[in-house]
Amino acid sequence: MEPTENGQNFNLCDILTQAQVEERGPRDDQGPIAEAGEVEAIAAISGDESAGGAPSSPQRAQTASTPPTDMGSTAEASSGNPLEGMPDTEFISEGGLNEKIIDLVRFLLVKFRRMELTNKEEMMQKVLRDYEEHYSVIFSKAAECMKLIFGIDMLEVDPFIHSYFLYPALGITYDGLLHGVIGVPKTGLVIIVLCIIFIENNCVSEEVFWYAMNNLGMYAGVDHYIFGDPRSLITEDFVEEGYVEYRQVPNSQPPRFEFLWGPRAYAETTKMKILEFYANMVRQDPTSYPERYAEALREEQERA
Repeated sequence: MEPTENGQNFNLCDILTQAQVEERGPRDDQGPIAEAGEVEAIAAISGDESAGGAPSSPQRAQTASTPPTDMGSTAEASSGNPLEGMPDTEFISEGGLNEKIIDLVRFLLVKFRRMELTNKEEMMQKVLRDYEEHYSVIFSKAAECMKLIFGIDMLEVDPFIHSYFLYPALGITYDGLLHGVIGVPKTGLVIIVLCIIFIENNCVSEEVFWYAMNNLGMYAGVDHYIFGDPRSLITEDFVEEGYVEYRQVPNSQPPRFEFLWGPRAYAETTKMKILEFYANMVRQDPTSYPERYAEALREEQERA
């Protein structure tokens, strides 16, 4: 993953620690969406190493039973920073604009939890007052953050008043609000897991899988403040929900395990959608992965 052009990252930590959740309502009794610890984790995802993001060490790389392919090499090049090379996530202009982007992300997360529509006028009045001239930039960056970190997409349901409905991306119906850290969408983590499995030829060993996850700042058995314990989420909750299959490699002694897509993943999304998401995340064209692209294309044709 290439660094951003100006060498800076979109730093969420310093801003989110100052921000408060937009209007706690009756559906917010599970607690605020992102308290200080969760903020640190978001910052780690966006490349702020002071908040806990750490690149994978050579020792960790050596623990993989087989060298990672596309996902592993990409993660290695990014020094453990999955958002570092994504378009339009670098620090922009003044700190004030950054603050408003994060305020809008928090506002949109509340709207998602409440399953409420929002529109441009409401966003302007409640979040972006006095920033009207910067609305397009702030909105586009907040929408990108919602999709790439939380796996939440925005559908414009009325182009006249610019009203939006928020929903899980790529056809996924699971939001994960009740798993891990309560109230935080986990769709983005589901998508990342499916990306890793697909890029690693549809079946990835536990060693290679956690090598890739470590490069994303998530470690088995170590609480992540956005997602909680990723091992528990992935091997228990995602398995129970049908998105992941976690099985022992036949005849392996000592026992070794591997990850595959679960039946719900095949039912709800497609390999092409997952490949396009991954390619966007690492600033590549889907055709940069010819074998995976051909496979995804065959699936599209079979589904037609």
